[in-house]
Amino acid sequence: MVKGVVSSWVLLAGAAAASPLSLSSAIERAATNAPEVRLALRALDEAEAGRVGAGVPLPTNPRVFADYRRLASGPAQEPINGYNLGVDGTLEVSGAGFSRVEEVDRRVALARSELVTTQSLAKVRAWLAFVEVQAARERVSMLEEALVTATRVETASRERQKNGVVGEPDVVAAALERASVRLQLDDAERLRHQAHAQLRAVLDLDPDVPLELEGTLGEPGEVAPEAELVARALEKRPELAIVKARLSLLEMTDVRLAREALPKLSWNLGFDAAPASPVFGYAGLGVELPVAQRNQGPRAIARAQLETERERLETELRRVRRDVATSRRSYAVRQRQLQLLRAEVIPAAERSEDLVEEGWKAGRFDIFRLTSATRELNRVRRERLETLLAAWSDYVELQRASGGLSP
Repeated sequence: MVKGVVSSWVLLAGAAAASPLSLSSAIERAATNAPEVRLALRALDEAEAGRVGAGVPLPTNPRVFADYRRLASGPAQEPINGYNLGVDGTLEVSGAGFSRVEEVDRRVALARSELVTTQSLAKVRAWLAFVEVQAARERVSMLEEALVTATRVETASRERQKNGVVGEPDVVAAALERASVRLQLDDAERLRHQAHAQLRAVLDLDPDVPLELEGTLGEPGEVAPEAELVARALEKRPELAIVKARLSLLEMTDVRLAREALPKLSWNLGFDAAPASPVFGYAGLGVELPVAQRNQGPRAIARAQLETERERLETELRRVRRDVATSRRSYAVRQRQLQLLRAEVIPAAERSEDLVEEGWKAGRFDIFRLTSATRELNRVRRERLETLLAAWSDYVELQRASGGLSP
């Protein structure tokens, strides 16, 4: 998955250094420690908490009641006091409790799918941040080399001025070129600090923890054919799993609402003693008449949502195919650009700069020709680095789009 990056980084806390972490380890850390992943884990815990009491078949708690009766009129009799003591409640016999348990299980499955999606995005962020840090380091190194060259040319120009070979315009031009490279180097240092901050953010590291990186940034590797990537995406894309899990949940919600609308039984047990009468026990059953409340509104909403999710699934399937095709073709273009820059453009620019500097030392070219050749070499090197970053971005996006970052 991470072929092409030969690198690792080291976390240092005070004087003690932690074990070096590879790119794979950084991605794994992001999948567990990224702030958004921890929130998704909490959402999963909340969904699992819904299992508590979901299957209880009593829609309400049993009710205990009692009353006291005293003879208030008529001739005096014994006894003149009476009472009623009983308990009643409602009982589901439709199996709605089992449906609620299954509904919770499907809600948990939906939360797990959302967690996987969040982890996939965290892995993408960690991968891109890791590559950006490596690129930032290479950018600084490239400009440090350019600054050495510009300083050497400025020093040589001042010596040539002392010897009367060139005038002050050549020295000013050389000094200006060195100052320009110095500004670019300062900006590259700023970008490197930002890249480190992004990596710390996705790994949820303290801002005071320094990051030491080892190794160099290579080019991404080859990828599978488009048809194979599409097939993998249709099987493993977490976004599709979310829609399917939501469809399953809504189907069970409709079943649960239908069962809850079925008649419920009411029951009661007790003792009754009226004044001047014996004590007797009683038991009874009642049946709810679902003539008005049949969960019509909630069921209509659930069915409408179900149709929406079915349409969403069809839309997602089409989008997945487009995402894979776009990323695959964009990456192929980046590969061709890198090949051209590596094999032709950069060698030609380096050779041109060498020849012009030799000619400048021999007095055949002026300083402006040399600075032009140096700027062109720095430009194509920057272009190669930016193209490499874009290639990695397309490569990582292709892995995400094709489900390569899902478990």
